Formats: sequence, structure tokens, C-alpha cells
Amino acid sequence: MNKYPFSSKEEELTKMFDNISSKYDLLNHLLSFGIDFIWRKKVIELLTKFNTKNIKNVLDIATGTGDLALLIAKKFHETYVIGLDPSKEMLKIARNKIKDNFLKKRIQFVQAYSQNIPFENATFDVVTISFGVRNFQNFHLSFQEIYRILKPMGILEILEFSNPSNPYIKKIYHFYSHSILPRIGNFLSKNNFAYNYLQESIKSFSYCGNKMKKFLKNSGFNPIHSQKLTFGIVSIYLSKKII
Repeated sequence: MNKYPFSSKEEELTKMFDNISSKYDLLNHLLSFGIDFIWRKKVIELLTKFNTKNIKNVLDIATGTGDLALLIAKKFHETYVIGLDPSKEMLKIARNKIKDNFLKKRIQFVQAYSQNIPFENATFDVVTISFGVRNFQNFHLSFQEIYRILKPMGILEILEFSNPSNPYIKKIYHFYSHSILPRIGNFLSKNNFAYNYLQESIKSFSYCGNKMKKFLKNSGFNPIHSQKLTFGIVSIYLSKKII
């Protein structure tokens, strides 16, 4: 039995990701002009900078097709990585990426929701979330779970869309994300809901900058570093679990 009930919205989003899974990677790379590779590498770079020791167990929440999980396993050779995601079809693609790969002994993919993480207390040294936080339907419950499964002084690293501060960049970005991105995404994926949802979720996500830091503090984390990337289109938040 689930610890917390799932909403119809969560089921709808899971089906959406199932439906676009086969084109998800291509569309991500295309619609970001390949910059998503740089963003994920920056996540690894900061993780290396702030904690290069004692990273034995990592949980990558909203892992999707597993790109960040693979990067972590490649960088930290003694680390075991678990990628968690509610989409069965996305996880199929993630598993195929390590099927004939030397990393398959150090990566596992698990189907589950962020508000019901199926692991014991204080299991992981690091939790990463790449473009998944804004999809949390039970925001507070998900962060309670993240706090629970992190070890004392464990690291939480979040990569998420944010709002550019420069007014000119903001206008260009909003035009692209609201007018161009949905049309291209809808045309290539043949799923109108998916990329309309993408731009709406970015627009409505309010936990950016200081608000995200304040929320992390209130959730039992100590923000130690934040950084805007690509004119503030995305941001990285690094924090530690307070004992």
C-alpha cells in the first residue's frame, strides 16, 4: 500500500512521460540547443568541488532516461547510483543505456514517486534532482522523504529552471519557451499536452532563488551554494542535511 495517495495529476503526468519517452532525449537536446549537456556536467563539477569523499550511495530522483545517473557513476568510480522515476517507459530507456555497459553493476533504476521513496532512513550520501522538482505534486512530502533517506550532512543538489533577471534575456526566453518551444515539441512528439505542460510548469514554478533557499532551510537543509547558468534560465542549488 502506498504511504501517500497519488493524485490524478500525477497519473496524468506519468502517462505523459511514458508517451514521449522514445523522443524525450532527442527533444531535450534539440530544444535546449545541446546546452542541457553543459548543465548536467556543471552538476557533476559542483558535486566534485563540494564533496569528493565518502560518496558511496547516490539517489537521482526524477532520473528520466538516466543521463545524470550515468554521469555520476562515470565520475565517481566507487559510487553506487540509483535512479528513481515514476515513468516505466522512461526507465526502460534508462536501463537500455546500461544494458551492455560496464556501469550496469553500479547503477539501478527503480520505479517510484518522490513522496514514497522505497528506501530506509539515512541511506544515501547524495540526492540529485535534475529538472524534476517542479513536477513534484506533493512538494513538502517529497522533501520530507528526501530529508529522511539522506545521511546526516548528506548533500542535496537540485538543477531546475529559473527566471532570468536580465529583462532583455527574460523577454527572449519567455518568447521562446511560450511560443517556439511548444510548437516544435508538439510537432516532433505528436503530444500537444506534453510541451504545453512544459512551458506552463516553467512559468508557474515559483521556487526560484531566495525562495528556494528559504524553503530548503525550512525543510532541514543548509544551503551552501547556488549558481545561475545560461543567463539565469536554470539554477543549481546545493545544500546539506542538517543533523
